[in-house]
Amino acid sequence: MAGDVLDERLEARAREILELLSEPTARRGRGFLRDPELRKNLDRMQTAVRDVQRLRRDQALEQEHEDALVDLLLSEEKADAYNADSLGLLLESIDQLLVEAGDAKLVCALLEVEYARDAAERGGDIPTWSTLFSDRLETSQAFAGGQDVDLTSAKRRLSMLLRARHSVYALKRARSTTKARRLFWLAPALGALVVALILLAGWVGDDASWREGLLVAVAGAVGATLAAVFKLRDALPRLGDLRTFWYTFPLQIPLGAVAGLFLWLVLESGLVEVAGGEEWAAAAVLAFAAGFSEPFLLKTLERIAGTAPQEDTSTPKAARAPDPQG
Repeated sequence: MAGDVLDERLEARAREILELLSEPTARRGRGFLRDPELRKNLDRMQTAVRDVQRLRRDQALEQEHEDALVDLLLSEEKADAYNADSLGLLLESIDQLLVEAGDAKLVCALLEVEYARDAAERGGDIPTWSTLFSDRLETSQAFAGGQDVDLTSAKRRLSMLLRARHSVYALKRARSTTKARRLFWLAPALGALVVALILLAGWVGDDASWREGLLVAVAGAVGATLAAVFKLRDALPRLGDLRTFWYTFPLQIPLGAVAGLFLWLVLESGLVEVAGGEEWAAAAVLAFAAGFSEPFLLKTLERIAGTAPQEDTSTPKAARAPDPQG
């Protein structure tokens, strides 16, 4: 393909992606652009196009690398033919090729990106630089200082890291999404059981009423929802976690209701007494707290019942390696 024609096609692809990212997501037929992962991948692809254009201008690309990168970047006639998954998979191949074909400017920049990511995310489920390597290379610092650098080790390590991250992330995403989708269908079943428990408690109990049972169930559900809001705001930094959150959230509501109903039954049984104030208000307050701290309450019940998984004490906790599969 003639150089000027190829330049025009690459430039057209870069402009096309920029126009897609500039479009209002509320526009009819463009709802897919609301997906933040797709937008992130489109941004990565636009960056890859610009990297290839610069490498071509600097005559730093071998013909075989140029042909392979162009084929991937222009594999679809339109950029909006991709979805987040297909574009993410395509970008894994593009990133590997860019590392293999990149010059010192590109490879050293990628090294610094990985160091920054490692500083922010090390110790998590997804591999970062320190997961695989015990030391940092001085390649990027030497390049920044104007020295000639050997990129062999940097390229080899970056390639290993990209491959490991892709494999682990793909496995973690498949497992967590499969689990989350099955949990999603448990929500209506658990909700039906909550309603049945409220009605039965009001039927067999002399002092209990279905109205009070409904109150504590709603209070527990509100507490659980508030806990989910805090978790979404403060504790979910990764896109994979955010994706599975929406599958598991519907189950969080009936779980909070169950936690609230459990404490209500404990109060009705007389095992625990709360002095002062209206009984219904005290029950609602405790139900809200139970829903908000539902994981802690259920884990406490597991310990009491003796069904909690036993922690392996044969290896010191500080010496145990994190499970890369999540």
